[in-house]
Amino acid sequence: MAKNKKKKPKKSYLYTCLYACITVIAISLIVLIVYAIQPKLAKSDKQKSADTESVAMDLTDSETSSAESSNQASKNNEDAKTTADAEETSEKKETTTLQEVLSDTTVAEIIESTTSKPTSSTSFYAGVTYRSPYAKTCDVFKHGRTLMLVNNDWELPEDFKWDLVYWTNGQPVDALSLNSQAYDSVKAVDRAAYQPLKNLFAAAKKAGVPLQLVSAYRSIDLQDRLFARSVNSYISQGYSKEEAIKKANYARTFTGTSEHNIGLGFDILEEGNYYLSTSFDQTKTFKWLQENAEDYGFILRYPKGKTDITGIMYEPWHYRYVGVDVAKEINSKGMVFEQYIAYLDGE
Repeated sequence: MAKNKKKKPKKSYLYTCLYACITVIAISLIVLIVYAIQPKLAKSDKQKSADTESVAMDLTDSETSSAESSNQASKNNEDAKTTADAEETSEKKETTTLQEVLSDTTVAEIIESTTSKPTSSTSFYAGVTYRSPYAKTCDVFKHGRTLMLVNNDWELPEDFKWDLVYWTNGQPVDALSLNSQAYDSVKAVDRAAYQPLKNLFAAAKKAGVPLQLVSAYRSIDLQDRLFARSVNSYISQGYSKEEAIKKANYARTFTGTSEHNIGLGFDILEEGNYYLSTSFDQTKTFKWLQENAEDYGFILRYPKGKTDITGIMYEPWHYRYVGVDVAKEINSKGMVFEQYIAYLDGE
Protein backbone atom coordinates (compact mmCIF):
# COMPACT_ATOMS: atom_id res chain seq x y z
CA MET A 1 0.00 0.00 0.00
CA ALA A 2 2.95 2.31 0.80
CA LYS A 3 4.54 1.71 -2.61
CA ASN A 4 1.37 2.46 -4.37
CA LYS A 5 1.02 5.76 -2.56
CA LYS A 6 4.53 6.80 -3.65
CA LYS A 7 3.89 6.06 -7.32
CA LYS A 8 0.59 7.99 -7.55
CA PRO A 9 2.10 11.48 -7.29
CA LYS A 10 4.56 10.60 -10.07
CA LYS A 11 1.69 9.59 -12.30
CA SER A 12 -0.15 12.80 -11.47
CA TYR A 13 2.96 14.82 -12.44
CA LEU A 14 3.17 13.11 -15.79
CA TYR A 15 -0.49 13.88 -16.51
CA THR A 16 0.05 17.51 -15.61
CA CYS A 17 2.97 17.79 -18.00
CA LEU A 18 0.97 16.12 -20.74
CA TYR A 19 -1.92 18.52 -20.27
CA ALA A 20 0.45 21.46 -20.35
CA CYS A 21 2.01 20.31 -23.63
CA ILE A 22 -1.35 19.75 -25.19
CA THR A 23 -2.48 23.23 -24.09
CA VAL A 24 0.63 24.87 -25.53
CA ILE A 25 0.21 23.01 -28.80
CA ALA A 26 -3.48 24.01 -28.98
CA ILE A 27 -2.66 27.64 -28.30
CA SER A 28 0.10 27.55 -30.92
CA LEU A 29 -2.25 26.06 -33.46
CA ILE A 30 -4.86 28.68 -32.70
CA VAL A 31 -2.28 31.43 -33.09
CA LEU A 32 -1.04 29.97 -36.37
CA ILE A 33 -4.60 29.66 -37.64
CA VAL A 34 -5.35 33.26 -36.64
CA TYR A 35 -2.25 34.56 -38.36
CA ALA A 36 -3.11 32.48 -41.37
CA ILE A 37 -6.62 33.80 -41.80
CA GLN A 38 -6.04 37.42 -40.64
CA PRO A 39 -5.10 38.74 -44.11
CA LYS A 40 -8.25 37.20 -45.54
CA LEU A 41 -10.33 38.69 -42.76
CA ALA A 42 -8.69 42.06 -43.27
CA LYS A 43 -9.26 41.79 -46.99
CA SER A 44 -12.86 40.74 -46.38
CA ASP A 45 -13.39 43.59 -43.93
CA LYS A 46 -11.81 45.99 -46.37
CA GLN A 47 -14.07 44.70 -49.11
CA LYS A 48 -17.08 44.96 -46.83
CA SER A 49 -16.00 48.44 -45.89
CA ALA A 50 -15.64 49.30 -49.53
CA ASP A 51 -18.98 47.72 -50.30
CA THR A 52 -20.57 49.55 -47.40
CA GLU A 53 -19.00 52.78 -48.55
CA SER A 54 -20.22 52.07 -52.05
CA VAL A 55 -23.71 51.37 -50.77
CA ALA A 56 -23.55 54.49 -48.64
CA MET A 57 -22.43 56.46 -51.67
CA ASP A 58 -25.23 54.92 -53.69
CA LEU A 59 -27.71 55.82 -50.98
CA THR A 60 -26.29 59.30 -50.76
CA ASP A 61 -26.52 59.69 -54.52
CA SER A 62 -30.02 58.31 -54.40
CA GLU A 63 -30.97 60.67 -51.59
CA THR A 64 -29.25 63.51 -53.37
CA SER A 65 -31.06 62.62 -56.54
CA SER A 66 -34.29 62.31 -54.61
CA ALA A 67 -33.58 65.58 -52.86
CA GLU A 68 -32.74 67.20 -56.16
CA SER A 69 -35.94 65.80 -57.63
CA SER A 70 -37.82 66.99 -54.59
CA ASN A 71 -36.15 70.37 -54.80
CA GLN A 72 -36.87 70.50 -58.50
CA ALA A 73 -40.49 69.53 -57.87
CA SER A 74 -40.64 72.06 -55.08
CA LYS A 75 -39.07 74.61 -57.36
CA ASN A 76 -41.54 73.70 -60.07
CA ASN A 77 -44.38 74.00 -57.55
CA GLU A 78 -43.01 77.31 -56.36
CA ASP A 79 -42.65 78.45 -59.95
CA ALA A 80 -46.18 77.27 -60.66
CA LYS A 81 -47.41 78.97 -57.49
CA THR A 82 -45.49 82.10 -58.40
CA THR A 83 -47.02 81.99 -61.85
CA ALA A 84 -50.47 81.37 -60.38
CA ASP A 85 -49.94 84.17 -57.87
CA ALA A 86 -48.76 86.42 -60.66
CA GLU A 87 -51.80 85.52 -62.72
CA GLU A 88 -54.08 85.99 -59.71
CA THR A 89 -52.41 89.31 -58.93
CA SER A 90 -52.79 90.25 -62.56
CA GLU A 91 -56.45 89.28 -62.47
CA LYS A 92 -56.97 91.21 -59.24
CA LYS A 93 -55.10 94.13 -60.71
CA GLU A 94 -57.21 93.91 -63.84
CA THR A 95 -60.40 93.77 -61.77
CA THR A 96 -59.24 96.63 -59.58
CA THR A 97 -58.29 98.61 -62.64
CA LEU A 98 -61.73 97.93 -64.11
CA GLN A 99 -63.41 99.06 -60.92
CA GLU A 100 -61.23 102.17 -60.85
CA VAL A 101 -62.18 102.92 -64.42
CA LEU A 102 -65.82 102.27 -63.66
CA SER A 103 -65.66 104.81 -60.87
CA ASP A 104 -64.46 107.47 -63.29
CA THR A 105 -66.16 106.71 -66.57
CA THR A 106 -69.36 105.18 -67.86
CA VAL A 107 -69.50 101.41 -68.22
CA ALA A 108 -70.38 101.79 -71.90
CA GLU A 109 -66.65 102.28 -72.50
CA ILE A 110 -65.86 99.02 -70.74
CA ILE A 111 -68.69 96.51 -71.06
CA GLU A 112 -70.67 95.52 -74.13
CA SER A 113 -74.18 96.92 -74.10
CA THR A 114 -76.98 94.62 -72.93
CA THR A 115 -79.67 96.38 -74.90
CA SER A 116 -80.14 97.72 -78.39
CA LYS A 117 -82.58 100.45 -77.40
CA PRO A 118 -82.13 103.50 -79.60
CA THR A 119 -80.91 106.51 -77.64
CA SER A 120 -80.42 110.04 -78.87
CA SER A 121 -77.08 111.70 -78.28
CA THR A 122 -78.77 114.33 -76.11
CA SER A 123 -80.53 111.80 -73.88
CA PHE A 124 -79.27 111.22 -70.35
CA TYR A 125 -79.17 107.54 -71.36
CA ALA A 126 -76.42 108.25 -73.90
CA GLY A 127 -73.40 106.15 -72.98
CA VAL A 128 -75.40 104.05 -70.52
CA THR A 129 -75.05 100.26 -70.60
CA TYR A 130 -77.45 98.63 -68.20
CA ARG A 131 -80.93 99.66 -69.22
CA SER A 132 -83.74 97.16 -68.77
CA PRO A 133 -84.04 95.24 -72.05
CA TYR A 134 -87.82 95.03 -71.72
CA ALA A 135 -88.94 98.09 -69.70
CA LYS A 136 -91.51 100.47 -71.13
CA THR A 137 -91.51 104.22 -70.61
CA CYS A 138 -93.46 105.21 -67.53
CA ASP A 139 -96.17 107.87 -67.70
CA VAL A 140 -94.88 110.48 -65.28
CA PHE A 141 -98.14 112.38 -65.04
CA LYS A 142 -100.64 109.51 -65.08
CA HIS A 143 -101.05 109.54 -61.29
CA GLY A 144 -98.81 112.51 -60.51
CA ARG A 145 -95.03 112.75 -60.08
CA THR A 146 -95.02 111.35 -56.56
CA LEU A 147 -96.88 108.25 -57.72
CA MET A 148 -94.93 107.47 -60.88
CA LEU A 149 -93.97 103.80 -60.91
CA VAL A 150 -90.39 103.00 -61.84
CA ASN A 151 -89.11 99.45 -61.66
CA ASN A 152 -87.56 96.88 -64.00
CA ASP A 153 -90.68 97.10 -66.18
CA TRP A 154 -91.00 100.90 -66.23
CA GLU A 155 -88.17 103.33 -66.84
CA LEU A 156 -87.84 107.09 -66.91
CA PRO A 157 -88.60 108.76 -70.26
CA GLU A 158 -85.59 110.23 -72.04
CA ASP A 159 -86.97 113.74 -71.60
CA PHE A 160 -87.69 113.40 -67.88
CA LYS A 161 -87.31 116.64 -65.91
CA TRP A 162 -86.07 116.42 -62.35
CA ASP A 163 -87.07 118.77 -59.58
CA LEU A 164 -84.35 118.25 -57.02
CA VAL A 165 -83.12 120.20 -54.00
CA TYR A 166 -80.10 119.71 -51.79
CA TRP A 167 -80.83 117.69 -48.64
CA THR A 168 -78.71 120.06 -46.55
CA ASN A 169 -80.46 123.34 -47.37
CA GLY A 170 -83.37 122.77 -49.78
CA GLN A 171 -81.74 124.75 -52.59
CA PRO A 172 -82.34 123.63 -56.23
CA VAL A 173 -79.76 121.37 -57.87
CA ASP A 174 -79.30 120.25 -61.47
CA ALA A 175 -79.64 116.45 -61.55
CA LEU A 176 -77.22 115.92 -64.41
CA SER A 177 -74.57 118.02 -62.69
CA LEU A 178 -74.32 115.18 -60.17
CA ASN A 179 -73.38 112.62 -62.85
CA SER A 180 -70.04 110.92 -62.25
CA GLN A 181 -69.99 112.13 -58.66
CA ALA A 182 -68.68 109.77 -55.99
CA TYR A 183 -71.27 107.51 -54.43
CA ASP A 184 -73.72 109.69 -52.48
CA SER A 185 -71.12 112.40 -51.86
CA VAL A 186 -73.85 114.95 -52.58
CA LYS A 187 -77.36 114.18 -51.35
CA ALA A 188 -80.38 115.54 -53.15
CA VAL A 189 -84.09 114.71 -52.95
CA ASP A 190 -87.18 115.43 -54.99
CA ARG A 191 -88.68 118.73 -53.90
CA ALA A 192 -92.01 117.09 -52.95
CA ALA A 193 -90.25 114.76 -50.48
CA TYR A 194 -87.87 117.32 -48.97
CA GLN A 195 -89.99 118.77 -46.17
CA PRO A 196 -91.78 115.51 -45.30
CA LEU A 197 -88.39 113.83 -45.00
CA LYS A 198 -87.11 116.64 -42.76
CA ASN A 199 -90.21 116.28 -40.60
CA LEU A 200 -89.74 112.51 -40.38
CA PHE A 201 -86.15 112.94 -39.22
CA ALA A 202 -87.13 115.57 -36.66
CA ALA A 203 -89.86 113.35 -35.22
CA ALA A 204 -87.53 110.36 -35.01
CA LYS A 205 -84.90 112.40 -33.19
CA LYS A 206 -87.51 113.64 -30.74
CA ALA A 207 -88.60 110.02 -30.15
CA GLY A 208 -85.04 109.03 -29.30
CA VAL A 209 -84.31 107.15 -32.52
CA PRO A 210 -82.32 109.61 -34.68
CA LEU A 211 -82.09 108.62 -38.34
CA GLN A 212 -79.30 108.47 -40.90
CA LEU A 213 -79.97 109.25 -44.59
CA VAL A 214 -77.60 106.81 -46.27
CA SER A 215 -78.71 107.28 -49.87
CA ALA A 216 -81.13 109.61 -51.62
CA TYR A 217 -81.07 110.75 -55.27
CA ARG A 218 -78.74 108.69 -57.42
CA SER A 219 -77.78 109.93 -60.87
CA ILE A 220 -78.34 107.89 -64.01
CA ASP A 221 -74.59 107.67 -64.50
CA LEU A 222 -73.99 106.48 -60.93
CA GLN A 223 -76.77 103.91 -61.10
CA ASP A 224 -75.21 102.50 -64.25
CA ARG A 225 -71.76 102.26 -62.67
CA LEU A 226 -73.09 100.61 -59.52
CA PHE A 227 -75.01 98.05 -61.55
CA ALA A 228 -71.90 97.39 -63.62
CA ARG A 229 -69.83 96.81 -60.49
CA SER A 230 -72.32 94.24 -59.27
CA VAL A 231 -72.29 92.47 -62.63
CA ASN A 232 -68.49 92.53 -62.75
CA SER A 233 -68.30 91.14 -59.23
CA TYR A 234 -70.44 88.14 -60.14
CA ILE A 235 -68.52 87.56 -63.36
CA SER A 236 -65.27 87.45 -61.35
CA GLN A 237 -66.88 84.71 -59.23
CA GLY A 238 -67.36 82.55 -62.32
CA TYR A 239 -70.88 83.44 -63.39
CA SER A 240 -71.66 84.00 -67.05
CA LYS A 241 -72.53 87.54 -68.04
CA GLU A 242 -76.21 86.64 -68.38
CA GLU A 243 -76.25 85.01 -64.91
CA ALA A 244 -74.31 87.93 -63.43
CA ILE A 245 -76.85 90.43 -64.76
CA LYS A 246 -79.73 88.44 -63.29
CA LYS A 247 -78.06 88.19 -59.88
CA ALA A 248 -77.14 91.88 -59.92
CA ASN A 249 -80.73 92.74 -60.79
CA TYR A 250 -81.94 90.94 -57.66
CA ALA A 251 -80.44 93.69 -55.51
CA ARG A 252 -80.32 96.59 -57.98
CA THR A 253 -82.71 97.86 -60.62
CA PHE A 254 -81.54 98.62 -64.13
CA THR A 255 -80.38 102.14 -64.93
CA GLY A 256 -83.30 104.54 -65.15
CA THR A 257 -85.65 102.22 -63.25
CA SER A 258 -84.49 102.95 -59.70
CA GLU A 259 -86.48 105.10 -57.29
CA HIS A 260 -83.15 106.65 -56.35
CA ASN A 261 -82.97 107.92 -59.93
CA ILE A 262 -86.04 110.11 -59.37
CA GLY A 263 -85.19 111.33 -55.86
CA LEU A 264 -88.22 109.71 -54.21
CA GLY A 265 -86.52 106.59 -52.83
CA PHE A 266 -84.38 106.74 -49.68
CA ASP A 267 -82.14 104.36 -47.78
CA ILE A 268 -82.65 105.15 -44.10
CA LEU A 269 -80.89 103.62 -41.06
CA GLU A 270 -80.28 104.57 -37.45
CA GLU A 271 -77.92 107.50 -36.93
CA GLY A 272 -74.27 106.57 -37.35
CA ASN A 273 -75.00 103.38 -39.29
CA TYR A 274 -74.17 103.15 -42.99
CA TYR A 275 -74.30 99.35 -43.32
CA LEU A 276 -77.32 98.13 -45.26
CA SER A 277 -78.33 94.82 -43.72
CA THR A 278 -81.61 92.99 -43.22
CA SER A 279 -80.71 92.85 -39.52
CA PHE A 280 -81.82 96.48 -39.43
CA ASP A 281 -85.34 95.18 -38.98
CA GLN A 282 -84.35 94.03 -35.48
CA THR A 283 -83.70 97.59 -34.29
CA LYS A 284 -86.02 99.93 -32.44
CA THR A 285 -85.39 102.45 -35.22
CA PHE A 286 -86.98 100.15 -37.78
CA LYS A 287 -89.88 99.46 -35.45
CA TRP A 288 -90.46 103.19 -35.05
CA LEU A 289 -90.36 103.70 -38.82
CA GLN A 290 -92.87 100.93 -39.33
CA GLU A 291 -95.24 102.58 -36.90
CA ASN A 292 -94.73 106.21 -37.95
CA ALA A 293 -93.34 106.54 -41.50
CA GLU A 294 -96.79 106.60 -43.09
CA ASP A 295 -97.71 109.67 -41.04
CA TYR A 296 -95.12 111.56 -43.05
CA GLY A 297 -96.00 110.00 -46.42
CA PHE A 298 -93.45 107.15 -46.60
CA ILE A 299 -93.87 103.43 -47.22
CA LEU A 300 -91.48 100.50 -46.91
CA ARG A 301 -90.89 99.93 -50.60
CA TYR A 302 -89.54 96.36 -50.69
CA PRO A 303 -91.12 94.45 -47.79
CA LYS A 304 -90.45 90.86 -46.81
CA GLY A 305 -92.21 88.17 -48.84
CA LYS A 306 -93.03 90.47 -51.77
CA THR A 307 -90.00 89.91 -53.99
CA ASP A 308 -92.10 88.07 -56.57
CA ILE A 309 -94.09 91.29 -57.04
CA THR A 310 -91.46 94.00 -56.60
CA GLY A 311 -88.67 92.06 -58.29
CA ILE A 312 -86.27 93.29 -55.59
CA MET A 313 -85.08 91.50 -52.46
CA TYR A 314 -86.30 92.46 -48.99
CA GLU A 315 -84.84 95.86 -48.04
CA PRO A 316 -85.96 97.04 -44.58
CA TRP A 317 -84.01 100.28 -45.09
CA HIS A 318 -85.60 101.50 -48.36
CA TYR A 319 -88.51 103.95 -48.07
CA ARG A 320 -90.49 105.65 -50.82
CA TYR A 321 -92.33 108.94 -50.58
CA VAL A 322 -95.93 108.69 -51.89
CA GLY A 323 -97.81 111.20 -49.70
CA VAL A 324 -99.60 110.67 -46.39
CA ASP A 325 -103.00 109.58 -47.67
CA VAL A 326 -101.60 107.12 -50.16
CA ALA A 327 -99.10 105.72 -47.64
CA LYS A 328 -101.88 105.02 -45.15
CA GLU A 329 -104.08 103.45 -47.82
CA ILE A 330 -101.29 101.20 -49.13
CA ASN A 331 -100.49 99.97 -45.62
CA SER A 332 -104.12 99.46 -44.67
CA LYS A 333 -104.66 97.32 -47.77
CA GLY A 334 -101.45 95.35 -47.19
CA MET A 335 -100.21 96.25 -50.67
CA VAL A 336 -96.87 97.05 -52.23
CA PHE A 337 -96.56 100.00 -54.58
CA GLU A 338 -96.93 97.88 -57.74
CA GLN A 339 -100.21 96.50 -56.45
CA TYR A 340 -101.48 99.93 -55.52
CA ILE A 341 -100.78 101.35 -58.98
CA ALA A 342 -102.53 98.34 -60.52
CA TYR A 343 -105.43 99.03 -58.16
CA LEU A 344 -105.60 102.66 -59.36
CA ASP A 345 -105.51 101.42 -62.96
CA GLY A 346 -108.43 99.11 -62.23
CA GLU A 347 -106.42 95.97 -62.87
